[in-house]
Order: sequence, then structure tokens, then C-alpha cells
Amino acid sequence: MRTQKPQKSTDGTDDQYVIRLLAELVNIPSVGPEEHEILLFLEGELRRLGLAPERIPVAEGRFDLLCRIGSVSPILCLNAHADTVSPSGNSIPKARIEGGVMYGLGSADDKASIAAMIGALKSILDSGAKLGGTLDFLISVDEEGMGTGVCTAIEQGYRCDMAIIGEPTSLEIVPTHSGLIFLDIVTFGKATHGSIPMEGINAIDRMNELVSGLRAVLSEYPAHPLLGPPSLNLGMIRAGDRPNRVPDRCEASVDIRIVPPMTVQPVLDRIDAYFEQWPGKAEYTVTKSKPTLDTPHDSPLIGALISAGEAVRGTAPRIVGWRGWTDAESFRTGLGVDAVVFGPGSLTQAHSADEFVKLSEVLDASRIYAECALHILG
Repeated sequence: MRTQKPQKSTDGTDDQYVIRLLAELVNIPSVGPEEHEILLFLEGELRRLGLAPERIPVAEGRFDLLCRIGSVSPILCLNAHADTVSPSGNSIPKARIEGGVMYGLGSADDKASIAAMIGALKSILDSGAKLGGTLDFLISVDEEGMGTGVCTAIEQGYRCDMAIIGEPTSLEIVPTHSGLIFLDIVTFGKATHGSIPMEGINAIDRMNELVSGLRAVLSEYPAHPLLGPPSLNLGMIRAGDRPNRVPDRCEASVDIRIVPPMTVQPVLDRIDAYFEQWPGKAEYTVTKSKPTLDTPHDSPLIGALISAGEAVRGTAPRIVGWRGWTDAESFRTGLGVDAVVFGPGSLTQAHSADEFVKLSEVLDASRIYAECALHILG
């Protein structure tokens, strides 16, 4: 089936729409779990485009939004998340444009992808293209939290045949990314006067020794060609109340990143065996765990994105790995479909104190999403 491709705007109206929409999204605070206001706005905007968004309940007062163009297979899902991290530094919910760059909390992660995807939907609708499949747009919540938004949609029966997850990848294709395991760890010691530390057991020293041993355990696993080796970050540590007392308790939180072909449960089994060497001295709790993403590089979805990138930008987007985790894994693990991460903005700007996104990337992303959808569904 031949389809009419969306045309690039000659007067800038489509570009202006996407930029204006992005600014409006940045100006609406949506720090998880407070996404209600932005979802109401997006619900209204999608209706104004002639779409029929449906709510998928996630938790009390929280929901995903799903709308679609078409009603037959195959189904391509465009997904992006509405929640942001908390404000930091200059990254606040206030959009400003300087030199072709938009600043503001969520501008890169992940409101640029939302605006670009809606721009793609609008372009396809305006073109009158007849799809030989279905294009879904799923706006999810809680990606920055426990990742329950997409998982809940799948648990409630959502299905698709392939998925593109919008995240700030600098318009590079990410078929492979790390999984994660977050641990809360407690070590126990023996308190005594700070002048005679040899008479006590310092729980902080014990924590340092334990974490070093955990790093050694992870070093036994091979590195991935795109992602590198697994890693451990000691992100938080709490202990002691004064310098002249040996602390008898230390609490820490660590972020372990695993890489394919590692899977969560065997790694947890190895961690459990390691802690058995510390009876009565330490304990741990798993606070979050997510598998890796590893979509085959010969996937037709990746081929379509490469072709779309070449058509829009004149060069093929690179295939890269990501150390972070995204909702793409939920599609891959939950549905068994090919899923990739692709979107405007840089990962180095996500969660930063001066978050920004290049507007040229947002506009190119919108065109690539539309071109890719027509390539697959035409």
C-alpha cells in the first residue's frame, strides 16, 4: 500500500506548533507522582487533534494516556513518560529559549520526546496518510520511579508489535541498555570511644570492605561490547553521630548496573551468597530491580529508524548502548516485542542542574518518528 508522506512545513507552522507545545509542557510541573495536571493538558491537546485518548489507571490519581491512529495490525507504539525528577539548580518548570535551545526541567527528559511524538501524529493526520497498520501513542507515568506506568498498561492488556521509546539519546538508536539492582545495606559494628577505635568495630569501615567485595563479585562478569562492564555506585551512606565515637551501625544505598547477558535473579543469587559470608555483620534489602534491554540489531524496527534518519537528516543514526534503564525493557520483557530507545536531547542533560534540549533535534525527531511510522505501517 502506498501512503502519502507528511511534508515538511514550508511556513514553519508545524515547527512552531511543536516548539510551542514543548514550552507549554515544560511550564507544567510534573514531578512524579504529581503528573495529573500535565496529563489533563495532554488529554485535551490530543482531543483537539481529533484523537480519542483513553486513560489507563496506574494508581490512585495516576494514569497513562493511550490514543491511536488505525485499527489493524501491525501496531507500532510510540511511548514517552510525563513524569520528571525534582527541580535542581536552574532546572525548574519554566521554559526559556536562547540561541535555538530550550531550557527548563523536563525539556530533555522527557517532554521533548512527547512534543516530537505529538508533532509526528499531527503531521500524519494532516497529510491524510492511510496506514496499513496502527500507530499508538502511549504517555506513561512513573518512569522516574519504579517504572510501573508501562508495566501496568501491559498487565491490563495493552499489546503492540514493536515500540519506540522516546528518551534523550541525541537521535542515536539504543537497542541495548543496562538493567539495575538497587540495594539498601546495613552493616553492624561495636561502639566505643573514638580515642580507642581498636577496642570497637567501625561499621563504616565494615561497609567500605563489604562494598569493595561486592565490586569484586561484579568484576567476575564479562563486559558488554556496547555497554562495558557491570558497575556499582555507592550513592548514599549514613552513619555516626560524632567524631569521637566509633559508629556501630552504617546504612548505605548502592546502584548496581548489569549488562547483557546478565539477568537479575542469578545476580541476586550471587549477591545473596556473598552476604552469607557476613553472618550477623551485615544485611541487605532489594529496593528495585529491572532487567536489561537487548533487542536484536537486525530488527526491522531498527532498519526503519535508520532509513527515516537518513531521509530526514541525510545521515544514518548510530546504534549505541546506554548505561541507563528505560521503559523499553518493559515492552521487550513484558510483550516480547522489538523495542528501541530513540529521541531528542542528551543524556548528560537529563536530571542536570541546567537541563536543556536543542530545538533542531526536537523537530528532526518529530519528522523521523513520522517517517519511521509510515515506513513500517505503510
